[in-house]
Amino acid sequence: MKRSVYVIIMAVIPISLCFGQSLEDQNADSNRISIGIRDQLHSEVLGEEREIWVHVPESSIYGGKYPVLYLLDGAYHFESVVGIVKANVINRLIPEMIIVAIPNTNRYRDLTTAHIGDDSNPSGGGEHFTKFIGSELIPYIEGKYPAIEHRTFVGHSLGGLLVANTLVKYPGLFDNYLAIDPSISWGPNQLLGEARTLMKEVDFSDKSLYVAVANTTNDATMSFEQALQDTTTATLHLRSIVEFSKAAKSNEQLASDWKYYPNETHGTLPVVAEHHALRFLFSWYEFKNWNEFYMPEPRLSGEELVGLIVAHHDKVSDKLRHDYLPDEFEVNRLAYMYLSRGDAERAFPFFELNVKNYPEHANAFDAMGDYYSHIGDQANALKAFSKAIALGGVDGTKEKLEALKQEKE
Repeated sequence: MKRSVYVIIMAVIPISLCFGQSLEDQNADSNRISIGIRDQLHSEVLGEEREIWVHVPESSIYGGKYPVLYLLDGAYHFESVVGIVKANVINRLIPEMIIVAIPNTNRYRDLTTAHIGDDSNPSGGGEHFTKFIGSELIPYIEGKYPAIEHRTFVGHSLGGLLVANTLVKYPGLFDNYLAIDPSISWGPNQLLGEARTLMKEVDFSDKSLYVAVANTTNDATMSFEQALQDTTTATLHLRSIVEFSKAAKSNEQLASDWKYYPNETHGTLPVVAEHHALRFLFSWYEFKNWNEFYMPEPRLSGEELVGLIVAHHDKVSDKLRHDYLPDEFEVNRLAYMYLSRGDAERAFPFFELNVKNYPEHANAFDAMGDYYSHIGDQANALKAFSKAIALGGVDGTKEKLEALKQEKE
C-alpha cells in the first residue's frame, strides 16, 4: 500500500485534528507552510513498511527534473536540510534537488555495519539496509518523482558510518557522499581497516566525498593536534574519522575534502557541515560570470554572453548526466534588460536562445515578437506572435497580434 499526505510545519497541533476538522480548521490549512509529503513503500528486503518524507521543488510544475539527496535519520534533519538546500539554490550555488528523508524504524539495526555484543541486539544490518536503498528505494523514487540519476547520500553519526561504508563498498550507488562526524570506530574500526585496502583498489571516478569532524575530545585543554597523538578511547572516535578522511584523500580519483570543526559538538555539527559540504560537492555548479551581464558598458557581445551561459550549462549537464537547459525566465529577464537599455543587438541572442531551447513554449515566441516589434520588423513580429498563439499564447499575445495587423492594414 502506498500513500501520500502533506508534511506540515506547525507550532501547535489542535486537538480537533485528532477527531476531525471544523470548516474553520480546514480553511486555516491554506495558511500553513508545506515543505514536502509523507510517502510509503513496502520493502521486501526489510520485510516492513517504510515511510519516507519527500521534498520536491516547486518549479517541478514547469516539467523540470532534479538530482536527489537521500537523507538518513530523516525525521531529525528534514526541515534543516530543506532550508539549507533552498538557501543555496536561491544564491545559485547548487541545483534544485528532490530531498528524500528516511525516518528510522530500528536505527541501531539499519545504520550499523557490524554486529557487536550478544545475539540479543539487532546491530549489524547496514548491508541489508543498503540493499533496500539500492534495490527498492532508489527505483521507487526515480519511478514516481521527477528525478534524474544523480544522487547525494547524507548521514550523521551512525548514518555517517553507513554513508562511508556505502562509498567504500558500493561507490556506484551515489555520486556524492557526505559523512558528518561518522562513527567510523564502530566494530571496532572494522570499516577503517577495510577502507585502507579498498581505497587503493576501487574506481572512484566522478565520485565526491566530504567528511565533517566535530570536537568530541570533551577536554577543553586538548588541542586537535594533541588529540591525534592521543591513544586513549576518549579520542578514538575523532582519530578514526581523521584516519578515514586521510585514506580517502590519498585516492586521486576521489574528489574529497574533510574539515575539523573545533567549535561544534557531535550534535551541533550537522547544520553547519551540510552547508559547507553542499558547496564543496557541487562546486562545479556555480556560474561565476554574472558580473559580465550587468556592467553598464558590457565588454562582451550578446553572442559571447550567451556563449558563457551555454558553456556553463553544458558543463552542468555533463556532471548531472542530464540535459540542463538555461532557465527560460532568467534568460528572458536578461533579454528584456538589454532591450530596455536600447541595446537590441545584445538582446537578440538571448531571445533566440529561448526559442531554440523551448520551441514548444508560447512565452519564448511571444518574447521574440516583442523584440521584433521593438526594432520595427513587423513581418517577423507577426510570425512570432502567431506562433505563440498556435502554442497556446500568453497574456497579451492576441492583443499585440491584432494591433500589428491593424497597423499593417
